[in-house]
Amino acid sequence: MILNLPPELIQLVLQNCSTHAFLEVAFSCRTVYEVASTCREVLLHHLQRTPGTPSQDIQSLSSKQLFRLLIKYAFRQLYGAQYHANRVIFDFGNDVLDAGASTSAGFDHRQILALVTRGRGKVHLFHIGSGQLRPEGIIIPPCDQLGAIEVLKTAFDGEGALYVLHRFMPAADEKDTNVNHPFIREAMRSNANGMLYLSRHSLRTPEEPVRMCAFPDHANYEPLALAAAHRGSFAISWRHIHDCSEHEVVIYTSFIEVNRSEKSGAIEFSYSPCVLLDGRRQQLEEDRSLQSRLTRSRYLHEKGPVVGLAFNDRSSQLLYRHRAQTLYGSFQRIDTSFFPIRPTLYENSCPVQLTNSLSLLFCVGIPFYGTHETRLQDGFARCHWKYLSFGIATHREEDWTVACLMRSSAICRASNCEHVLHLERGRRLTDWTIVGRLWGFQNSNTSLGCIVVASRLGTRIAVADWKTVYVWALEPNALIEQNTTGFYPPSFWPTSSEVIELRPIVLSLDAVCFQLYFGQDENELIAITDRGLMYCNLSPSGGGYRMTHRLSFGTHPDLG
Repeated sequence: MILNLPPELIQLVLQNCSTHAFLEVAFSCRTVYEVASTCREVLLHHLQRTPGTPSQDIQSLSSKQLFRLLIKYAFRQLYGAQYHANRVIFDFGNDVLDAGASTSAGFDHRQILALVTRGRGKVHLFHIGSGQLRPEGIIIPPCDQLGAIEVLKTAFDGEGALYVLHRFMPAADEKDTNVNHPFIREAMRSNANGMLYLSRHSLRTPEEPVRMCAFPDHANYEPLALAAAHRGSFAISWRHIHDCSEHEVVIYTSFIEVNRSEKSGAIEFSYSPCVLLDGRRQQLEEDRSLQSRLTRSRYLHEKGPVVGLAFNDRSSQLLYRHRAQTLYGSFQRIDTSFFPIRPTLYENSCPVQLTNSLSLLFCVGIPFYGTHETRLQDGFARCHWKYLSFGIATHREEDWTVACLMRSSAICRASNCEHVLHLERGRRLTDWTIVGRLWGFQNSNTSLGCIVVASRLGTRIAVADWKTVYVWALEPNALIEQNTTGFYPPSFWPTSSEVIELRPIVLSLDAVCFQLYFGQDENELIAITDRGLMYCNLSPSGGGYRMTHRLSFGTHPDLG
């Protein structure tokens, strides 16, 4: 219908639409393309509204050059990426991907996936990049007994090792003449829920023996979360199978090798457990005092057991996430020298000024970007650290939620500074300033909550909510410096706003997203869904195709 209008009206329509809509219309047909790419007034208008447009004079450029320049900076802002993004689904055929047991991590500058199929005892390792899934090996927990093994949880420790928590269901050996003995039958019936084991596998040195331990005191529990730390420590969130109100978080340290199996080559070790969080005890302590119920947070028994664990700040903190939470809700500082004393539980809550007249309690994530600068101040060399993080807050009375990009900073003497960027350390800071608002964010109303991830260089941040993924393009240096360079034009400050407002692109996965990661490339998104493993490429070179590949578990190295 737009082609029925005279060129002057077409130009007017193109000037008054958004920049990403302008580009979509411009490439819709040859006639509109000729109008859009030759009108200097329209092109200059959209360049002035596009972040990153160079400040130098562009009036001398031809219309074709202006059009190419607009496309260049628009693609950096992901304009139209929801239409041209390529998507590949890797399915498991007759097997179903266990999203709760699978995991991913950056390893030796590569993105490594540890994938588990439901009810199976093997962990398949893959490297993913550029839309290709390459097998790296298979993790097979060693076992000398007959029975079935099911992988329940996996976790990387950041030092080249994978921890696998699995359940072993023993089976009777038909050749054993004692299998019908009443004492033997009673012993097997007592293990109706199976036996829980954890094995540690080194990926950098596969020839290293596998280390294993058992949890006989948690035979009637199910693991909800697993996190591995440096130097071999790990933590597990447990919930009782028959009593959901009984749940706890336990950290395991101080390992001693007690036995080595010649048949499997595995080393059995013992550990020193310490209960960090006891749900039932916490509830009883809070219920004793009315004042406690009024002044302290009761989220622990209201939110239920911990469903997400993560070590932070060189394993000196343990972060807890409960069901339906977007970010971790609380944390404890870990110091094994004071065990078995239970450390203080701190809430992830920080007062931040949203507007001149409104302050909200924000839940602040681990910083995803930071800068370091050394300069002279008062005759001393001082280092200035700045951190950029994601934060959310909900208005207590009106019940609306806002998602923001937040900045904090710290100063130290250069002689005391390590001069090495350590993002996890930035969460120690308590003074945060809002530098951008992420429009389009909606608080999830599902038990999964939202999943928030940032790309390796901090130019992308994504939020998954059930079947929908929102992706914002960022210029982290401009945001962390509060736009002193003028990267974001005035159009990104609406009259009703006091900060930069960023709009997302919206991707529909047609599958429930349980885990979300950015690959090594800034435009690579990897999602673990109920339909399988999904790979999305937001690069402008995409053609918007949809493909499905059958994931083949061929013969590849055994790392068990």
